[in-house]
Amino acid sequence: MKNLILILFAVFAFTAAQAQEQKASKYQEVSFEVKGVCGDCKARIEGAALHTKGVKTANWNKETKQLDVVYNSKKVELATIKEAIAAKGHDSEDKKADSTTYEKLPNCCKYKDGAKCGH
Repeated sequence: MKNLILILFAVFAFTAAQAQEQKASKYQEVSFEVKGVCGDCKARIEGAALHTKGVKTANWNKETKQLDVVYNSKKVELATIKEAIAAKGHDSEDKKADSTTYEKLPNCCKYKDGAKCGH
């Protein structure tokens, strides 16, 4: 009886570890540069990422211009996240906002024009 309990416990522990490993592996963490200058840009960039299905977290650093994203790679591709950000007017290295969208940004957010915003 004691051996049976030990075997059942070992099987349960192994199964739980397998499930945890599968859950952890579906999430990817990535950092990439996104152009912006202020707090309004931060809200726009993070909002675009977070409103993309499959994105768990997004944090843009105004000083380093780096966006840290955790996303479910089974639900969304990184390119889709970058496209969502570009659709709001912000460039990343491999996905640029179109000029019409960029021109709609508030003047203090126009990073291509050397904007220096206090937000």
